[in-house]
Amino acid sequence: MVMSADLCHTCDNNCLLKVLSDSDRKTLLQRATYVNYRKKEMLFKQGSFQTSLFLLKSGLVKTFMERRNDKNIILKIIAPNEIINLPSFFQPTYEFSAITLCNCEVCIIPLEDVRQVMGKKPELGQLFSQEYSRISSYLLQRIKTLGTKQMHGRLADVILYLCSPIFENTNIFEYLSRKDIAEIAGMSVEGSIRLLTEFKNDGLINIEGKQISINNMELMQRLSEIG
Repeated sequence: MVMSADLCHTCDNNCLLKVLSDSDRKTLLQRATYVNYRKKEMLFKQGSFQTSLFLLKSGLVKTFMERRNDKNIILKIIAPNEIINLPSFFQPTYEFSAITLCNCEVCIIPLEDVRQVMGKKPELGQLFSQEYSRISSYLLQRIKTLGTKQMHGRLADVILYLCSPIFENTNIFEYLSRKDIAEIAGMSVEGSIRLLTEFKNDGLINIEGKQISINNMELMQRLSEIG
């Protein structure tokens, strides 16, 4: 379902665009659209020409680098009120793909409109810079994890990430397959399942169906630190 942004409630108190005045926000959203996506719908594809800014209002989205043989690397799980394609905002094409994990509401704003308002309103540019820096730091940490940690440390990082307050009340594990968890950790599905069982047997985590919870936070954090 697609509707005009005039009818949406995207710019509430939690929205990234709250730094703008009502008039500036209205100007920015004149050509925006508010779209309801169903589960497992592609928002944009890696390598395609970038024309819009995607702001997630509700739901969960995974961003990932596509590789051969369907072995992708999941970069991040996007939570509400995050800009989905911010890491490639200054590039002509999308540098990764994005797909919904559940039903989502997304505000889509033409990039040229965002850049025009950003040129007139430095506070919006400052906000984008802060968000860009935050996400860049996260992605650099992901590179460090994938490049320097052993499988136990990588999987511990993933579990800590998915059990963090970011995804509180989202029921995140309901929407993730074991393949997704493996692709976040940068390992095979078989390897991730084996280690999850090992973590459970060692009392680090509890597994009930698709749900995973941490039983021993101190040891899980220690395992993450030593890699």
